[in-house]
Amino acid sequence: MSAVAVTRAGVVLSVVGGRPLRLMGDRLHGDAGPRGISALCAPAAGPLAVAGAKDGVWALSDKGWARMEGSPKGAAALAGLPDGTLYALAPDGLWRHARAWERIDPPDDELTQVRALCALAPGELYAAAPNGLFGSMGKRIYWLRVEVRPGAMPAQDARDVARLPGGHLAVATPRGLVVTNTRRGWLHLDGDDGLPVLDLHRLAAGPEGTLWIGTPRGLIRWTGGRFTYLAGERWLPDDRVTSLAAAPDGSAWVGTPGGIAHVHAQTLTLAEKAERYQKDLESRNRRHGYVTVMDLPAPGRFQGAIQEVSDNDGLWTGLYVASQACRYFVTRSPEARQQAIRSMDALLRLETITGIPGFPARAICHESEPQFQKRSLRSDSEWHPSRVEPGWWWKGETSSDELDGHFFAWHVFHELVDDEAARSRVRAVVKRVMDHILDNGYHLVDQDGRPTTWGVWAPEKLNDDPRWWEERGLASLEILSHLRVAHRIVGDARYEKALRELIDRHHYALNAVHARIPGAVAHDAQLAFLSFYPLLRLEKDPGLRALYITGMRRLWEAHRREQNPVWNFLFGAATGEDCDAEAAIRSLREMPLDLVGWKMANSHRADLRFEGGRSRLGEKLLAAPLPWTERPMHKWDKSPFLLDGGSGLYEEDQTLWLLPYWLGRRHGFID
Repeated sequence: MSAVAVTRAGVVLSVVGGRPLRLMGDRLHGDAGPRGISALCAPAAGPLAVAGAKDGVWALSDKGWARMEGSPKGAAALAGLPDGTLYALAPDGLWRHARAWERIDPPDDELTQVRALCALAPGELYAAAPNGLFGSMGKRIYWLRVEVRPGAMPAQDARDVARLPGGHLAVATPRGLVVTNTRRGWLHLDGDDGLPVLDLHRLAAGPEGTLWIGTPRGLIRWTGGRFTYLAGERWLPDDRVTSLAAAPDGSAWVGTPGGIAHVHAQTLTLAEKAERYQKDLESRNRRHGYVTVMDLPAPGRFQGAIQEVSDNDGLWTGLYVASQACRYFVTRSPEARQQAIRSMDALLRLETITGIPGFPARAICHESEPQFQKRSLRSDSEWHPSRVEPGWWWKGETSSDELDGHFFAWHVFHELVDDEAARSRVRAVVKRVMDHILDNGYHLVDQDGRPTTWGVWAPEKLNDDPRWWEERGLASLEILSHLRVAHRIVGDARYEKALRELIDRHHYALNAVHARIPGAVAHDAQLAFLSFYPLLRLEKDPGLRALYITGMRRLWEAHRREQNPVWNFLFGAATGEDCDAEAAIRSLREMPLDLVGWKMANSHRADLRFEGGRSRLGEKLLAAPLPWTERPMHKWDKSPFLLDGGSGLYEEDQTLWLLPYWLGRRHGFID
């Protein structure tokens, strides 16, 4: 696609193989008109569009295309002024059209292979060519090549030119963007100024000072002094931008080898965004009330998508339960209450289906489901047939991670959802799970009679076994939180006694201050935040609260620069301290409505800034995370500093956004 233009009437035109095409609906159709098109322009006045072709310049009106009388043949570039004056650079020189076409300058030996032409004022034109940026001057047209020098033109090769408000000129070069007032003022913008890609090919100036920039690595928008990088299949069918046009409504039409894309902004309130996410979540084929990632058969395709059976179905569904409980508390919506109860019952079923009192499964699957036919599931020795529900299988080796999600959901649901029948069902399962842990010496014991790998909270392990020293802070925090929640919901004095023993005899409260594991993966931070929140919401002892707040503050400060809305709101609600609510809200605004994990690549960017050191996994650490729209889609348990990733073959569940939003509403951080 060599050219694209948008007329002031909103008609989208493009050129493929020298032929004009017109967008109708979502398809491009051939347009009766010129052939061998070499230039396309949509002027602000006069014809709706003009095209340079082998046999002359053609003009588009409401009646269609017509060749303009006396026009130059083979025009390489076209430009227009607001008053309707047109200019054309052709092999035989520079032409102007006011009332009729006239040649105003003969051919220039240096002005060859012109790529673009821009008219700033009558007689003041700029041409972009491989051998330089040329400007016209003088009563009789004289072309002068702009000198390449530091701080001005960084390279001789000029790819495109565009007129900015205030009479400034933008120039695309292979080494960044140049902005000039065409006299003595020059500004060169590169990676140090936030420009993600320096190899610029196309420019299109939109209303209110917006500049769209096309590159071989995606699209860039420059507005309000900030560059936004739009690359990957979330935005474009192909990252190689070959043509570009700004529309009067502020959007951009982008031509690529894979087709044409329309990039436009949509203004939504956070409440409207919440409705969209909720609708999307409920429209997916959710399994039995569980909420987690959708597996897609092809990048971005939802037809035939199925919800994955994950090792953390309980954790992710528990977070959805919490989001809907908060939503119900804020809105009193019966539908939100129904959603919370439905997924809570799914969560409780993970315990009843195993037939082992107090032992919840990681996930469940019926023999008839397509997920059950996967070799990885059927060959996994941790999957067992249910003795309670024939035809169903459940996965064991349940970890502390899962229980963190369960207890968090049980706490939030119990506090906010006023349905005694549902709360009674929760109470029964909480009691069985807590009794199971205590009866087995602070272990989660699987169907084979052995503790699971990570279901361990025993003092002799956490305090005396060196293999558990790194985990003891987090594990101590988890069991204290679970006991506090269980005591609140069930009221059994046994849980209070056990909690006091762990604190007084085994210094678990002191251990919990060190819940943050230095250099740990983000998943461990998630578990700590989910455990601190109910513990601090329920703990009344001032001395213990001081210890827990110290631990949670350490954790939050270590992750503060991530601008994670869940971490921020959990910290603020649990401690009463400042939690950078504005940064959290900004993240909610940034998150795209499209939660498909599209393939994203950022390692090549010129604007990346790294801090010293590397992560636990050996990754270089960014000084600040990239905006949500520019980085690989991920849950909060993944690093926000990842540069590359994604495949387009999965969609994160909308709890990613719904939990922090409704949590923020529930605690007054969001109006």
